[in-house]
Amino acid sequence: MKCTVKKLPKSEMELTITVSYGTYQKHEKKALEELNKSVKVDGFRSGHIPEEVVRERVNPEAIISAALDHVLPETYMTVIKENDIHVIAPPKVEIKTTVKKEGDDLVYTAVVAVMPEVKVGNYKKIKITRPKVEVKPKQVDETIEMIMSRFAEWKDVSSKAKKDHRAEVDFEGFDEKGEAIPNTASKNHPIILGSETMVPGFEDAIIGMSVGETKEFKVTFPKDYHAESMRGQKVKFKLTLSRLEEKLEQTLDEAMIEKIVGEKQGIEDFKKKIGDDLKTEMETRSRQEHDNSVVDAIIKMVEVDLPQVLMDEEVKFMLDEKREQVSRQGLKWEQYLQHVKKTEEDFAKEHQKPAEERVKARLGIQYIIKDANITVAEEEVDKRVAEIIGRYPEEQKKHVIDHYKKGSQGRQNIHNSLMIEKLIEMLSA
Repeated sequence: MKCTVKKLPKSEMELTITVSYGTYQKHEKKALEELNKSVKVDGFRSGHIPEEVVRERVNPEAIISAALDHVLPETYMTVIKENDIHVIAPPKVEIKTTVKKEGDDLVYTAVVAVMPEVKVGNYKKIKITRPKVEVKPKQVDETIEMIMSRFAEWKDVSSKAKKDHRAEVDFEGFDEKGEAIPNTASKNHPIILGSETMVPGFEDAIIGMSVGETKEFKVTFPKDYHAESMRGQKVKFKLTLSRLEEKLEQTLDEAMIEKIVGEKQGIEDFKKKIGDDLKTEMETRSRQEHDNSVVDAIIKMVEVDLPQVLMDEEVKFMLDEKREQVSRQGLKWEQYLQHVKKTEEDFAKEHQKPAEERVKARLGIQYIIKDANITVAEEEVDKRVAEIIGRYPEEQKKHVIDHYKKGSQGRQNIHNSLMIEKLIEMLSA
Protein backbone atom coordinates (compact mmCIF):
# COMPACT_ATOMS: atom_id res chain seq x y z
CA MET A 1 0.00 0.00 0.00
CA LYS A 2 1.31 3.43 -0.97
CA CYS A 3 0.24 6.88 0.14
CA THR A 4 1.12 10.40 -0.94
CA VAL A 5 0.23 13.37 1.25
CA LYS A 6 -0.66 16.80 -0.11
CA LYS A 7 -1.24 19.75 2.20
CA LEU A 8 -4.31 21.86 1.48
CA PRO A 9 -5.49 25.22 2.84
CA LYS A 10 -7.58 25.41 6.04
CA SER A 11 -5.45 22.72 7.74
CA GLU A 12 -6.61 19.94 5.44
CA MET A 13 -4.64 17.15 3.78
CA GLU A 14 -5.37 15.11 0.68
CA LEU A 15 -4.23 11.52 1.04
CA THR A 16 -3.90 9.56 -2.21
CA ILE A 17 -3.94 5.91 -1.20
CA THR A 18 -3.04 3.07 -3.57
CA VAL A 19 -4.17 -0.40 -2.48
CA SER A 20 -2.48 -3.35 -4.23
CA TYR A 21 -4.51 -5.98 -6.02
CA GLY A 22 -3.46 -8.59 -3.45
CA THR A 23 -4.67 -6.51 -0.51
CA TYR A 24 -7.91 -5.70 -2.32
CA GLN A 25 -8.47 -9.42 -2.98
CA LYS A 26 -8.27 -10.23 0.74
CA HIS A 27 -10.98 -7.69 1.54
CA GLU A 28 -13.08 -8.76 -1.44
CA LYS A 29 -12.95 -12.33 -0.13
CA LYS A 30 -14.34 -11.17 3.24
CA ALA A 31 -17.10 -9.28 1.42
CA LEU A 32 -18.00 -12.37 -0.62
CA GLU A 33 -18.16 -14.47 2.56
CA GLU A 34 -20.72 -12.04 4.00
CA LEU A 35 -22.71 -11.91 0.76
CA ASN A 36 -22.67 -15.72 0.74
CA LYS A 37 -24.81 -15.69 3.89
CA SER A 38 -27.50 -13.48 2.35
CA VAL A 39 -27.74 -15.04 -1.12
CA LYS A 40 -30.31 -17.80 -1.68
CA VAL A 41 -29.54 -20.45 -4.29
CA ASP A 42 -31.53 -23.67 -4.72
CA GLY A 43 -29.49 -26.70 -3.76
CA PHE A 44 -27.08 -24.79 -1.49
CA ARG A 45 -27.19 -23.78 2.14
CA SER A 46 -26.61 -20.09 2.90
CA GLY A 47 -22.96 -19.54 3.66
CA HIS A 48 -21.90 -22.64 1.72
CA ILE A 49 -22.42 -21.42 -1.83
CA PRO A 50 -19.39 -21.68 -4.14
CA GLU A 51 -17.71 -18.31 -4.73
CA GLU A 52 -18.19 -18.43 -8.50
CA VAL A 53 -21.95 -18.95 -7.99
CA VAL A 54 -22.12 -15.94 -5.66
CA ARG A 55 -20.31 -13.84 -8.29
CA GLU A 56 -22.87 -14.96 -10.90
CA ARG A 57 -25.88 -14.15 -8.70
CA VAL A 58 -24.72 -10.83 -7.21
CA ASN A 59 -24.45 -7.59 -9.18
CA PRO A 60 -20.72 -6.80 -9.70
CA GLU A 61 -21.29 -3.26 -8.43
CA ALA A 62 -22.70 -4.68 -5.19
CA ILE A 63 -19.58 -6.84 -4.78
CA ILE A 64 -17.32 -3.82 -5.33
CA SER A 65 -19.38 -1.77 -2.85
CA ALA A 66 -19.19 -4.53 -0.23
CA ALA A 67 -15.43 -4.91 -0.79
CA LEU A 68 -14.92 -1.16 -0.41
CA ASP A 69 -16.84 -1.25 2.88
CA HIS A 70 -14.05 -3.52 4.13
CA VAL A 71 -10.98 -2.12 2.43
CA LEU A 72 -11.50 1.62 2.88
CA PRO A 73 -11.77 1.85 6.71
CA GLU A 74 -8.87 -0.54 7.33
CA THR A 75 -6.44 0.97 4.80
CA TYR A 76 -7.40 4.53 5.79
CA MET A 77 -6.72 3.86 9.49
CA THR A 78 -3.42 2.16 8.63
CA VAL A 79 -2.28 5.24 6.68
CA ILE A 80 -3.36 7.58 9.49
CA LYS A 81 -1.37 5.62 12.07
CA GLU A 82 1.72 5.10 9.92
CA ASN A 83 1.91 8.79 9.03
CA ASP A 84 0.99 9.99 12.54
CA ILE A 85 -1.80 12.20 11.19
CA HIS A 86 -4.08 13.72 13.84
CA VAL A 87 -7.45 13.93 12.10
CA ILE A 88 -10.31 15.84 13.72
CA ALA A 89 -13.21 14.86 11.46
CA PRO A 90 -14.33 11.98 9.22
CA PRO A 91 -12.62 11.92 5.78
CA LYS A 92 -14.18 12.92 2.46
CA VAL A 93 -13.44 9.88 0.28
CA GLU A 94 -13.41 9.76 -3.51
CA ILE A 95 -12.67 6.59 -5.51
CA LYS A 96 -10.28 7.32 -8.37
CA THR A 97 -9.67 3.82 -9.77
CA THR A 98 -11.60 0.62 -9.05
CA VAL A 99 -10.39 -2.96 -9.52
CA LYS A 100 -11.88 -4.21 -12.79
CA LYS A 101 -9.49 -7.03 -13.61
CA GLU A 102 -6.69 -9.03 -12.06
CA GLY A 103 -3.64 -6.89 -11.33
CA ASP A 104 -5.54 -3.59 -11.04
CA ASP A 105 -4.85 -1.38 -8.04
CA LEU A 106 -7.53 0.43 -6.06
CA VAL A 107 -6.78 4.16 -5.84
CA TYR A 108 -8.76 6.59 -3.72
CA THR A 109 -8.30 9.98 -2.11
CA ALA A 110 -9.25 10.97 1.41
CA VAL A 111 -9.42 14.67 2.27
CA VAL A 112 -9.04 15.06 6.02
CA ALA A 113 -9.12 18.00 8.41
CA VAL A 114 -6.19 17.82 10.80
CA MET A 115 -5.33 19.50 14.06
CA PRO A 116 -3.87 22.80 12.86
CA GLU A 117 -0.34 23.96 13.50
CA VAL A 118 -0.58 26.74 16.05
CA LYS A 119 1.95 29.51 16.55
CA VAL A 120 1.73 32.06 19.33
CA GLY A 121 3.99 35.11 19.35
CA ASN A 122 6.14 36.08 22.31
CA TYR A 123 3.37 35.44 24.82
CA LYS A 124 5.79 35.95 27.71
CA LYS A 125 5.60 39.68 26.96
CA ILE A 126 1.92 39.67 27.92
CA LYS A 127 1.67 41.32 31.30
CA ILE A 128 -1.85 42.51 32.06
CA THR A 129 -2.14 44.53 35.25
CA ARG A 130 -4.80 43.39 37.66
CA PRO A 131 -6.49 46.60 38.91
CA LYS A 132 -6.82 47.18 42.62
CA VAL A 133 -10.33 47.24 44.00
CA GLU A 134 -11.30 49.98 46.42
CA VAL A 135 -14.71 50.33 48.04
CA LYS A 136 -15.61 53.94 48.78
CA PRO A 137 -17.95 54.98 51.63
CA LYS A 138 -20.37 56.44 49.07
CA GLN A 139 -20.69 53.04 47.39
CA VAL A 140 -21.48 51.41 50.74
CA ASP A 141 -24.13 54.07 51.49
CA GLU A 142 -25.72 53.65 48.04
CA THR A 143 -25.79 49.87 48.45
CA ILE A 144 -27.40 50.14 51.90
CA GLU A 145 -29.97 52.57 50.51
CA MET A 146 -30.80 50.12 47.73
CA ILE A 147 -31.16 47.25 50.23
CA MET A 148 -33.35 49.35 52.53
CA SER A 149 -35.62 50.23 49.61
CA ARG A 150 -36.59 46.54 49.39
CA PHE A 151 -37.99 46.79 52.92
CA ALA A 152 -39.64 50.16 52.43
CA GLU A 153 -43.25 50.84 53.32
CA TRP A 154 -45.43 52.65 50.82
CA LYS A 155 -48.66 54.61 50.88
CA ASP A 156 -51.11 55.31 48.09
CA VAL A 157 -51.18 58.82 46.63
CA SER A 158 -53.65 60.53 44.31
CA SER A 159 -51.24 63.10 42.89
CA LYS A 160 -49.67 62.88 39.45
CA ALA A 161 -46.82 60.42 39.00
CA LYS A 162 -43.34 61.77 39.63
CA LYS A 163 -39.81 60.50 40.13
CA ASP A 164 -39.34 58.07 43.08
CA HIS A 165 -43.05 57.13 43.08
CA ARG A 166 -43.80 53.42 42.79
CA ALA A 167 -46.21 52.82 39.94
CA GLU A 168 -48.18 49.68 39.13
CA VAL A 169 -48.95 49.51 35.44
CA ASP A 170 -50.58 47.26 32.85
CA PHE A 171 -48.90 47.43 29.45
CA GLU A 172 -48.42 45.69 26.13
CA GLY A 173 -46.06 46.35 23.21
CA PHE A 174 -46.99 46.44 19.53
CA ASP A 175 -44.89 46.51 16.36
CA GLU A 176 -45.23 49.02 13.53
CA LYS A 177 -48.03 46.91 11.99
CA GLY A 178 -50.00 47.06 15.23
CA GLU A 179 -49.43 43.39 16.05
CA ALA A 180 -48.71 42.39 19.66
CA ILE A 181 -45.05 41.53 20.32
CA PRO A 182 -44.44 38.38 22.42
CA ASN A 183 -43.07 38.93 25.93
CA THR A 184 -43.79 42.68 25.99
CA ALA A 185 -46.96 42.56 28.10
CA SER A 186 -47.42 42.64 31.87
CA LYS A 187 -50.13 43.34 34.45
CA ASN A 188 -49.73 45.04 37.84
CA HIS A 189 -46.08 45.57 36.97
CA PRO A 190 -44.26 47.57 39.70
CA ILE A 191 -41.82 50.29 38.63
CA ILE A 192 -39.89 52.79 40.74
CA LEU A 193 -39.99 55.86 38.53
CA GLY A 194 -36.49 57.11 37.86
CA SER A 195 -34.85 53.75 38.67
CA GLU A 196 -34.05 53.26 34.96
CA THR A 197 -35.00 49.59 35.15
CA MET A 198 -37.11 49.88 31.99
CA VAL A 199 -35.97 50.83 28.48
CA PRO A 200 -35.11 54.52 27.98
CA GLY A 201 -38.23 56.67 27.65
CA PHE A 202 -40.59 54.15 29.27
CA GLU A 203 -40.54 55.60 32.80
CA ASP A 204 -40.49 59.17 31.47
CA ALA A 205 -43.79 58.46 29.70
CA ILE A 206 -45.44 57.53 33.02
CA ILE A 207 -44.36 60.71 34.84
CA GLY A 208 -47.28 63.15 34.94
CA MET A 209 -49.96 60.44 34.55
CA SER A 210 -52.85 59.97 36.99
CA VAL A 211 -54.19 56.71 38.41
CA GLY A 212 -56.65 55.14 35.94
CA GLU A 213 -55.21 57.01 32.98
CA THR A 214 -54.29 55.14 29.78
CA LYS A 215 -51.57 56.32 27.44
CA GLU A 216 -49.87 55.23 24.24
CA PHE A 217 -46.24 56.07 23.50
CA LYS A 218 -43.30 54.84 21.45
CA VAL A 219 -39.82 53.82 22.57
CA THR A 220 -36.78 52.44 20.77
CA PHE A 221 -35.03 49.54 22.44
CA PRO A 222 -31.25 49.99 22.93
CA LYS A 223 -28.92 48.30 20.44
CA ASP A 224 -27.25 46.46 23.33
CA TYR A 225 -30.53 45.27 24.91
CA HIS A 226 -30.15 41.85 26.60
CA ALA A 227 -32.86 40.22 24.44
CA GLU A 228 -31.32 40.20 20.98
CA SER A 229 -34.70 40.02 19.26
CA MET A 230 -35.61 43.46 20.67
CA ARG A 231 -32.37 45.29 19.90
CA GLY A 232 -33.06 48.52 18.01
CA GLN A 233 -36.78 47.70 17.75
CA LYS A 234 -39.32 50.53 17.69
CA VAL A 235 -42.23 49.55 19.92
CA LYS A 236 -45.53 51.28 20.64
CA PHE A 237 -46.74 50.63 24.18
CA LYS A 238 -50.28 50.93 25.46
CA LEU A 239 -50.10 51.51 29.22
CA THR A 240 -52.58 52.02 32.05
CA LEU A 241 -51.49 53.40 35.43
CA SER A 242 -53.42 51.33 37.98
CA ARG A 243 -51.75 52.40 41.24
CA LEU A 244 -49.37 55.05 42.53
CA GLU A 245 -47.48 55.07 45.84
CA GLU A 246 -44.82 57.10 47.61
CA LYS A 247 -42.20 55.69 49.95
CA LEU A 248 -42.35 56.45 53.66
CA GLU A 249 -39.17 57.85 55.16
CA GLN A 250 -36.64 55.26 56.34
CA THR A 251 -33.92 55.36 59.00
CA LEU A 252 -30.94 53.04 59.28
CA ASP A 253 -31.13 51.79 62.86
CA GLU A 254 -30.82 48.44 64.62
CA ALA A 255 -34.50 47.68 64.06
CA MET A 256 -34.10 48.18 60.31
CA ILE A 257 -30.91 46.07 60.28
CA GLU A 258 -32.68 43.23 62.12
CA LYS A 259 -35.45 43.37 59.52
CA ILE A 260 -32.84 43.09 56.76
CA VAL A 261 -30.49 40.39 58.16
CA GLY A 262 -32.88 38.58 60.48
CA GLU A 263 -30.84 39.14 63.64
CA LYS A 264 -29.60 41.95 65.86
CA GLN A 265 -26.49 43.69 64.58
CA GLY A 266 -24.77 47.02 65.21
CA ILE A 267 -24.75 49.73 62.54
CA GLU A 268 -20.96 49.70 62.11
CA ASP A 269 -20.84 45.89 61.88
CA PHE A 270 -23.62 46.00 59.30
CA LYS A 271 -21.79 48.62 57.23
CA LYS A 272 -18.56 46.60 57.41
CA LYS A 273 -20.35 43.45 56.22
CA ILE A 274 -21.91 45.37 53.32
CA GLY A 275 -18.49 46.80 52.44
CA ASP A 276 -16.86 43.35 52.54
CA ASP A 277 -19.59 41.84 50.35
CA LEU A 278 -19.32 44.74 47.93
CA LYS A 279 -15.54 44.31 47.73
CA THR A 280 -15.91 40.59 47.02
CA GLU A 281 -18.39 41.34 44.24
CA MET A 282 -16.14 44.03 42.74
CA GLU A 283 -13.09 41.76 42.95
CA THR A 284 -14.98 38.99 41.13
CA ARG A 285 -16.04 41.38 38.38
CA SER A 286 -12.52 42.86 38.17
CA ARG A 287 -10.96 39.39 37.96
CA GLN A 288 -13.31 38.39 35.13
CA GLU A 289 -12.49 41.56 33.19
CA HIS A 290 -8.77 41.00 33.77
CA ASP A 291 -8.95 37.35 32.69
CA ASN A 292 -10.84 38.36 29.53
CA SER A 293 -8.10 40.91 28.78
CA VAL A 294 -5.44 38.19 29.04
CA VAL A 295 -7.40 35.92 26.69
CA ASP A 296 -7.90 38.81 24.23
CA ALA A 297 -4.13 39.40 24.23
CA ILE A 298 -3.52 35.71 23.51
CA ILE A 299 -6.02 35.72 20.62
CA LYS A 300 -4.15 38.60 18.95
CA MET A 301 -0.91 36.58 19.03
CA VAL A 302 -2.33 33.33 17.65
CA GLU A 303 -1.37 32.39 14.09
CA VAL A 304 -3.33 29.44 12.78
CA ASP A 305 -5.03 28.26 9.60
CA LEU A 306 -8.30 27.10 11.14
CA PRO A 307 -10.02 24.02 9.69
CA GLN A 308 -13.57 24.75 8.62
CA VAL A 309 -14.80 21.80 10.66
CA LEU A 310 -13.65 23.46 13.91
CA MET A 311 -15.39 26.68 12.89
CA ASP A 312 -18.58 24.81 11.97
CA GLU A 313 -18.61 22.93 15.29
CA GLU A 314 -18.14 26.15 17.27
CA VAL A 315 -20.86 27.98 15.32
CA LYS A 316 -23.21 25.04 15.91
CA PHE A 317 -22.40 25.13 19.63
CA MET A 318 -23.10 28.88 19.76
CA LEU A 319 -26.39 28.44 17.90
CA ASP A 320 -27.42 25.71 20.34
CA GLU A 321 -26.66 28.14 23.18
CA LYS A 322 -28.85 30.74 21.48
CA ARG A 323 -31.71 28.27 21.01
CA GLU A 324 -31.58 27.42 24.71
CA GLN A 325 -31.60 31.11 25.64
CA VAL A 326 -34.59 31.77 23.37
CA SER A 327 -36.40 28.77 24.86
CA ARG A 328 -35.85 30.13 28.39
CA GLN A 329 -37.51 33.35 27.24
CA GLY A 330 -40.61 31.36 26.32
CA LEU A 331 -40.19 31.61 22.55
CA LYS A 332 -40.01 28.94 19.87
CA TRP A 333 -36.89 29.13 17.71
CA GLU A 334 -38.89 29.56 14.48
CA GLN A 335 -40.99 32.28 16.11
CA TYR A 336 -37.85 34.07 17.23
CA LEU A 337 -36.25 33.92 13.76
CA GLN A 338 -39.41 35.32 12.23
CA HIS A 339 -39.51 38.15 14.77
CA VAL A 340 -35.89 39.26 14.19
CA LYS A 341 -36.31 38.71 10.43
CA LYS A 342 -33.31 36.41 10.13
CA THR A 343 -32.63 32.89 8.96
CA GLU A 344 -30.48 30.32 10.72
CA GLU A 345 -27.91 30.86 7.97
CA ASP A 346 -27.84 34.59 8.85
CA PHE A 347 -27.04 33.72 12.45
CA ALA A 348 -24.33 31.30 11.33
CA LYS A 349 -22.68 34.07 9.29
CA GLU A 350 -22.93 36.54 12.18
CA HIS A 351 -21.27 34.05 14.53
CA GLN A 352 -18.29 33.31 12.29
CA LYS A 353 -16.07 35.98 13.87
CA PRO A 354 -16.97 35.20 17.51
CA ALA A 355 -16.55 31.49 16.75
CA GLU A 356 -13.12 32.13 15.24
CA GLU A 357 -12.05 34.05 18.35
CA ARG A 358 -13.28 31.29 20.67
CA VAL A 359 -11.43 28.59 18.73
CA LYS A 360 -8.27 30.72 18.58
CA ALA A 361 -8.48 31.33 22.33
CA ARG A 362 -8.81 27.60 23.03
CA LEU A 363 -5.93 26.63 20.73
CA GLY A 364 -3.75 29.49 21.99
CA ILE A 365 -4.30 28.51 25.62
CA GLN A 366 -3.52 24.86 24.84
CA TYR A 367 -0.32 25.90 23.06
CA ILE A 368 0.93 28.09 25.92
CA ILE A 369 0.10 25.48 28.57
CA LYS A 370 2.20 22.94 26.68
CA ASP A 371 5.01 25.34 25.74
CA ALA A 372 5.33 26.76 29.26
CA ASN A 373 5.04 23.27 30.77
CA ILE A 374 2.20 24.31 33.06
CA THR A 375 1.12 21.37 35.20
CA VAL A 376 -1.38 20.72 37.97
CA ALA A 377 -0.70 18.16 40.70
CA GLU A 378 -3.40 15.81 41.95
CA GLU A 379 -3.03 17.39 45.40
CA GLU A 380 -4.03 20.76 43.93
CA VAL A 381 -7.14 19.24 42.40
CA ASP A 382 -7.94 17.51 45.71
CA LYS A 383 -7.66 20.83 47.55
CA ARG A 384 -9.99 22.64 45.12
CA VAL A 385 -12.50 19.78 45.20
CA ALA A 386 -12.47 19.86 49.03
CA GLU A 387 -13.17 23.61 48.94
CA ILE A 388 -16.16 23.06 46.66
CA ILE A 389 -17.53 20.17 48.74
CA GLY A 390 -17.24 22.31 51.87
CA ARG A 391 -19.75 24.79 50.47
CA TYR A 392 -22.55 22.21 50.40
CA PRO A 393 -24.77 20.99 53.25
CA GLU A 394 -24.13 17.49 54.58
CA GLU A 395 -27.12 15.93 52.82
CA GLN A 396 -25.77 17.01 49.39
CA LYS A 397 -22.08 16.23 49.89
CA LYS A 398 -22.24 12.58 48.73
CA HIS A 399 -23.65 13.65 45.36
CA VAL A 400 -20.95 16.34 45.00
CA ILE A 401 -18.18 13.89 45.98
CA ASP A 402 -19.40 11.46 43.30
CA HIS A 403 -19.41 14.29 40.74
CA TYR A 404 -15.72 15.01 41.40
CA LYS A 405 -14.43 11.46 41.92
CA LYS A 406 -11.25 10.34 40.14
CA GLY A 407 -11.77 9.82 36.43
CA SER A 408 -14.92 11.96 36.30
CA GLN A 409 -15.54 14.82 33.88
CA GLY A 410 -16.17 17.08 36.87
CA ARG A 411 -12.66 16.42 38.18
CA GLN A 412 -11.17 16.95 34.72
CA ASN A 413 -12.96 20.32 34.52
CA ILE A 414 -11.36 21.33 37.84
CA HIS A 415 -7.95 20.27 36.50
CA ASN A 416 -8.44 22.33 33.32
CA SER A 417 -9.64 25.33 35.32
CA LEU A 418 -6.54 25.25 37.53
CA MET A 419 -4.29 25.07 34.45
CA ILE A 420 -5.92 28.19 33.02
CA GLU A 421 -5.65 29.97 36.37
CA LYS A 422 -1.91 29.30 36.39
CA LEU A 423 -1.59 30.51 32.81
CA ILE A 424 -3.41 33.75 33.60
CA GLU A 425 -1.30 34.27 36.71
CA MET A 426 1.84 33.83 34.61
CA LEU A 427 0.67 36.51 32.15
CA SER A 428 -0.39 38.99 34.83
CA ALA A 429 1.68 41.95 35.98
